Amino acid sequence: MRNDITDITLDEAADSAFQAELICRLMLDSDLAMTSGELSAMLTLLKQLSASAAAWLIGEQGERMNNDRGQHEHD
Repeated sequence: MRNDITDITLDEAADSAFQAELICRLMLDSDLAMTSGELSAMLTLLKQLSASAAAWLIGEQGERMNNDRGQHEHD
């Protein structure tokens, strides 16, 4: 059973990762200077997007490790 932080789907995790990549690309390609408030808002959004994708991946990895462990116990 997954906890709340990893209770998203693969598609949602992929969307979060893709959105984080797009934001980074836009920030790198932008010639406009951002205020510290704008930069802080962008970094907060990036943190949220990358955290949800990372949490899903970590949860999925844990489930797979537990499943592998369970299969080896029955061998």
